[in-house]
Amino acid sequence: MVEQQQFIVIGLGVFGATIARELTRLGHDVLGIDTDAQRVDRMADEITHAVIADVTDESSLVELNAGSYDVAVVAIGRNVEATMLATLQLRELGVEKVWAKALTNQHHRILERLGATRIIAPEYEMGVRISQELNYPMVHDYLSLDDDYFVVEFRATDDLVDKTIGDLVGELDVKPLVAKRHKQAHTNPDHTWTILAGDKLVLSGQLEDLRKLVNNL
Repeated sequence: MVEQQQFIVIGLGVFGATIARELTRLGHDVLGIDTDAQRVDRMADEITHAVIADVTDESSLVELNAGSYDVAVVAIGRNVEATMLATLQLRELGVEKVWAKALTNQHHRILERLGATRIIAPEYEMGVRISQELNYPMVHDYLSLDDDYFVVEFRATDDLVDKTIGDLVGELDVKPLVAKRHKQAHTNPDHTWTILAGDKLVLSGQLEDLRKLVNNL
């Protein structure tokens, strides 16, 4: 079971509100902050705490005891200056993990220098994910572990039915991690595993090998 943590989410637009709600649903303590009273009112019954505050004023974060929280998410919309000030102040108050939303490459670089531990570019990241799914329709999901190593989940195509994982992988340096069948997950399936209709496979490997594999499907 995941240990309960305390999160601050600054900015309760669609992006921030979604994060705040989901973290609350997962059992965490969430403080949502926004300057817009209507947004705060909408979230008041959905998350642990929702308050109206201007985070560009350092005293506001001090009064809210922001430094005692485990993680902060700065999800402010178009106000670049507010994002930078909030990130800087949260780090100075001792918040170890600060995730901040960047709008441009320059904004990304500045947030890095201000101490943001993770920088989010939701429009860019979603655009990349959608383009990958459009290019490889059989790919259900993927995770980048570094610049060149990925974990990919994909649905078995009709051409793969009755073939083995060994037939699929061939000489490529790709490791099968999980085979999903009828809501059951079989970990580390060997190369003799026979693929049936409806199966999902989770594989890991270098990007070039995974591209070759998917292009052959």
